Amino acid sequence: MKTRLRMKCENCGCWNRFEVNKLFIEQPSPEPKVKIIIPFYEPLKVEKCKKCGNLLTEPKTLVRITSEKMSERNQP
Repeated sequence: MKTRLRMKCENCGCWNRFEVNKLFIEQPSPEPKVKIIIPFYEPLKVEKCKKCGNLLTEPKTLVRITSEKMSERNQP
């Protein structure tokens, strides 16, 4: 499924939009009746930041959107 993804550049903070394929990958779960499906995004071409030119994504690499607050909490 094609969709447009917004991603913030880590260097300059500029928001960039680009087309991606949205994929759902099933993860193994401890309970047999529960399915865990995680959305991933596959970029269609090489994308660079419009402001600074930093490389954001490459084709055939999966992008997973995670919350910064969750990753900060998990670090000691």
